[in-house]
Amino acid sequence: MITGTAGGQGRAAALAFAREGARIVGCDMKEAQSAETVALVRAEGGEMTAMAPVDLSNEDAATGWVNDAAAVYGGIDVLYNNAALGRIGPLMGMSTASWHFTLKYELDILFFVTRAAWPHLVARGGGSIINTGSIIGSRGSDMPMAAHGAGKAGVIGLTAHMALEGGPSGIRANCISPGLIANDMFKDLLRDPNDNMHKQVRTSPLGRIGRPEDVAGLAVFLASDESSYITGTNIVVDGGQTLGIGMSFGSEPVFAAPPEPETLPAAQGEELAIETPDGTSQAWLFTPREGAGPWPAVLLYTDIMGVRPLFKAMAQRLADAGHAVLLPNLFHRLGPPVEPPLSVKNSGEFGRLLSMAGTLTKETIERDSGAWLAALAARPEAAEGPAACVGYCMSGSMAIWTAAAHPDRVNAVAVFHGGHMVMGRPDSPHNLVGESRARFYFGCAETDAFMTADHIAGLRAALEDAGRPHEIEVYPGTYHGFAIADASYHPEGGERHWRKLVEFLA
Repeated sequence: MITGTAGGQGRAAALAFAREGARIVGCDMKEAQSAETVALVRAEGGEMTAMAPVDLSNEDAATGWVNDAAAVYGGIDVLYNNAALGRIGPLMGMSTASWHFTLKYELDILFFVTRAAWPHLVARGGGSIINTGSIIGSRGSDMPMAAHGAGKAGVIGLTAHMALEGGPSGIRANCISPGLIANDMFKDLLRDPNDNMHKQVRTSPLGRIGRPEDVAGLAVFLASDESSYITGTNIVVDGGQTLGIGMSFGSEPVFAAPPEPETLPAAQGEELAIETPDGTSQAWLFTPREGAGPWPAVLLYTDIMGVRPLFKAMAQRLADAGHAVLLPNLFHRLGPPVEPPLSVKNSGEFGRLLSMAGTLTKETIERDSGAWLAALAARPEAAEGPAACVGYCMSGSMAIWTAAAHPDRVNAVAVFHGGHMVMGRPDSPHNLVGESRARFYFGCAETDAFMTADHIAGLRAALEDAGRPHEIEVYPGTYHGFAIADASYHPEGGERHWRKLVEFLA
């Protein structure tokens, strides 16, 4: 029995076990992908059935899946607890719901399934339980993964107790703790030569990311008689990553050249102190260096790296196109912008940036944006009427939240390489576009793990259902961050973004 067989390590395990003659019973939440795995196994002459969708966090569903399989096949010999689903993010910014979600889908499901399978294994005279942990369950990370680490530490600890309690009944229990193993998201990230994921790969002396098959082979061994004297262990499969903490094997990536200095003018803007419901927010106002106002108003949001000289220069370039641009400090609750700026290209600093981003929520942005829009409208440099809102990367969602919360005050939203705008939650940004009265423009990267083709299709459908004027374009050859000179900058994409932005706001 293998949980989570719709793809990745679960699919690789199903194929590997079937090749050894095992009869496979799988399950997953994803019905179509689960059926694909069954078809792949059968195409090789193997025997497999699967149930989907099965939500193993539901105790009755988990127990029913186990008992049905045991009834059909007359018992259970091997249980591979592969499935897991967690959320990462900083501890202090994590909601109670996200914490419970992670522990439910990384620890509770393992408990429910194993408890249901236990009497069947005992009746069989013993068997093998294989749990999936993680290297994060026994070590720290420069990324904020407290809930994930706690869940996987629980899996590792529970494995030892399974081994102790199961030994007298002939039940062995072992844990496999993988490092970075390829999946669809990692593949997209690794296509970007500038992505921080490459640093993680370089911590392995073997110089590569793991493959699902690297884990599946070990699982087959732990299920076999060849491992009959192995129980209670946690085996790491990480290409030596834990040996290489703080070390780098291989060459550093080559980053795209930033734009020429004259392309982005040096700028400071007029510093403002804006009172929000949660305290005073710094912001900077930029106006054209030539001509007389008032000018159409634009609320410009930064990416995760916050207000810095680069974004001030971007604000000035946009202002010079004929706008009054307000650049707020999104992280004002944490103090003034960090000097020198933190970089997404440094994994330690990226982890800190993610922790900072975790303090921003839909609710905080709704409160802040009301104050920012009011302050911008009160300036004599800003023309009367609604403002536009522009977002990059993480702030793409924030631009949508702003437009939805203030429909009479925002009439246009432009987002470039936005992420996490289409999520499986009722409050997902794409579900809120109908609450706005804005027209929308989205410039998407060709390769972006945070805005895939499926996400784009979902966003387009939501905009069409809401009847909102919109345009969505994919910029060829670009990666997440293509418009930002100190991110995954793409010269042609970056300049195209400026042309489209000025045209859209005209």
